[in-house]
Amino acid sequence: MFAFILAAVLTQSPVVPAEPSPPPAPGTPEAVPAVPSSTLPPATHELFQRIEGQVAQVRIIERRSGTRSSIGSAFFVSAAGHAVTNYHVISDVVIHPEDYTAELVLKGGAEPVPVRLVDVDVVHDLAIIQTATPVQSFFDLDDREPPQGARLFAMGNPRDLGTTIVEGTYNGFIHDALYERLHFSGAINPGMSGGPTLTGEGRVVGVNVATMGNQVGFLVPVKHARALLSRALAAKDSGAQALLDTVRAQLLDNQQRVTERLLGAPMPQQTLGSYRVPGRWGTFLKCWGDTPHDPEVPYTVTNYQCSSEEDIFVSSRHRTGVVAFLHQHATSQKLGALRFSALYSALFSQDPDAVEATRQDVTNYRCQSEFVDVAGLPVRAALCMRAYRKFPGLYDLVLRAATLNASTSGVDTSLTLAGFTADNGRKLARRYLEGLSWTK
Repeated sequence: MFAFILAAVLTQSPVVPAEPSPPPAPGTPEAVPAVPSSTLPPATHELFQRIEGQVAQVRIIERRSGTRSSIGSAFFVSAAGHAVTNYHVISDVVIHPEDYTAELVLKGGAEPVPVRLVDVDVVHDLAIIQTATPVQSFFDLDDREPPQGARLFAMGNPRDLGTTIVEGTYNGFIHDALYERLHFSGAINPGMSGGPTLTGEGRVVGVNVATMGNQVGFLVPVKHARALLSRALAAKDSGAQALLDTVRAQLLDNQQRVTERLLGAPMPQQTLGSYRVPGRWGTFLKCWGDTPHDPEVPYTVTNYQCSSEEDIFVSSRHRTGVVAFLHQHATSQKLGALRFSALYSALFSQDPDAVEATRQDVTNYRCQSEFVDVAGLPVRAALCMRAYRKFPGLYDLVLRAATLNASTSGVDTSLTLAGFTADNGRKLARRYLEGLSWTK
């Protein structure tokens, strides 16, 4: 079996979701404002007091224990009680509705308010929930992009400290991203997921979703929340299976979009020794390379790897929507053909790092191995696939291949695709193999 390789080895901290924070330890006082309003600048103070009641805490309740398993944030967007949050905040309710439910804690509310899950957008990490009773005030979702450097305010419930407002700066769309995100230079901490980021006039321009720490935050563009709300307002009551079907349809549409984007692009090639290998296939891929230098080792292995830096959060234990590949060029002037063959076989037999999933999410890998001819270059290839249990028709795919034309050099390569149909996965694997060639 071959496991996955998820991403390149980065020289910076990875982006992680601003995920729901766990509840406080027993005996911890209930939510209190993290920043006394009297210490805020007057404009911020006025804004906070005017809209504080439109932001709520989301609690995910584990049914057996009857207590919180995680918390996040949400904000009201209709008089009928519709509220926007992140999909990753309420994902347990989608994937395991028999085990989890959700509720809102409102400003001044004595008891949490139960909510129903109306609709989701798993690709953009959004969800619409609704209370049973109307609300008096709610946010307008802006249809204008603020100018670069505009002053913005993020709101939410960081670490169960109560509704908080954080000032930051708008820095536009992330360039060359597979999934659209806005760069917000401000603190977005666990528990603020699903909260609004807005202008000084109170117009929402984004939804808090992720952080890299050190005042580097990320938002979902408000246009995706506006589209989801329009659909939710027209939707009929949907059950648990209908929501799973919605997630499946969105994942299928997304993988088709990514497949068409890759197949419609030329395959650039990167030189590794006397070989040419697939290079930066899409602008959303980030590529890195390295050659460890150890004079005691009688061979050299040069790594070149590319990966999409974003993925799609299906559940706390399952990620998808990944495209990644790794090339390892091995060569030796000191090892003979027999010893180099043993080294090369060991490289091919290594399992790449796996894309996160559990046995409840996916089946075991099933693999097929064969020898193929790539424009005169002999290659050993193995194609492995595992199926998604809750989303029929979707698979994770790993292609492993190794060139066999030389006795003391070669390229071992792997392609990882998470959340693709079998047909699209095979199409991309064939195109990938066509990117291999020998320059001599």
